[in-house]
Amino acid sequence: MENTLDSEIENSVKAAKLEYEKEPMKDFYKNKIAGYPSRLRVKKLLMEIGDIRGKRVLDIGCEAGYVAFKLLAKHPKEFYGIDIVDEALKEFKRKIEKVKEKRKIDTKIVLKKAFLQKMPFKEDFFEIIVCTEVIEHAPNIDKGFKEMSRVLKKGGKLFLTFPNEKLRKKVYPLVKILGVNTDIEKEVTLFDYDPKYILGLLRKNFRINKYHRFPFYFPMTNLVVCEKV
Repeated sequence: MENTLDSEIENSVKAAKLEYEKEPMKDFYKNKIAGYPSRLRVKKLLMEIGDIRGKRVLDIGCEAGYVAFKLLAKHPKEFYGIDIVDEALKEFKRKIEKVKEKRKIDTKIVLKKAFLQKMPFKEDFFEIIVCTEVIEHAPNIDKGFKEMSRVLKKGGKLFLTFPNEKLRKKVYPLVKILGVNTDIEKEVTLFDYDPKYILGLLRKNFRINKYHRFPFYFPMTNLVVCEKV
C-alpha cells in the first residue's frame, strides 16, 4: 500500500510540474474569454473568505502566486504558501521581492515545498486554509483533508474549490482555440472526484457551512466552505 501511495505521489509531482511548464494557471487567468470562469472562481472565493486581517492563512497549491497575491491584498497577519513544484515557488519568491522593492509588506510571508498529505506545520496553527483547484491532482485526498483539519484551529475555515471535470472537458476544444493549451489535461488532471464523495470525506473532519456550483448556467466549479468544530 505504501509503495502504491509513493507511486501516486510521484505521479502527482510529475503532473504538477507538467502543468506549470505547459499550462500554467496564469494563462487561464489572463485570457480575456477562456479565463472568465477562472477569474469568476477567484472572485467568488475571495468574497466567501471575506476579511482576513489579523489571520494566519495557508494557501495549498499556491503555484506562482496568482491567488496568493489576491489574498495578500486583504492584509492577513501571516501568509503561508505550499506547493510541490520548485520552479513555481521560485517564481513566486521573485514576484514577492519585486513587490517588496516598491512598497512595504506588513504580512509575514513563508513559502515551503510540501505535500498536502503531510504538511510541516503544528496542530491548530491556521485560522484560514485555501485550497483551490488542487485536489483533482492529489492522491489519497482523505489523508489530505485530515492534515488540513490537523493544522486548522477550532473554528477555523477551509475554502475548497474543485472542478466539475465531466463538464469542463466539453469546453477544452474551445479553450484551446482561444489560446490556452489543454492538450495535457489528461496527464495533469489525475482524479475526477464526485462532489458527493468529497463532501462525505469532508464531513469526517469538518462541518460544511456552504456548498454550491457555479456559474449556474454552466456549473464548472464546486465551492465548499468548511469549519473545524
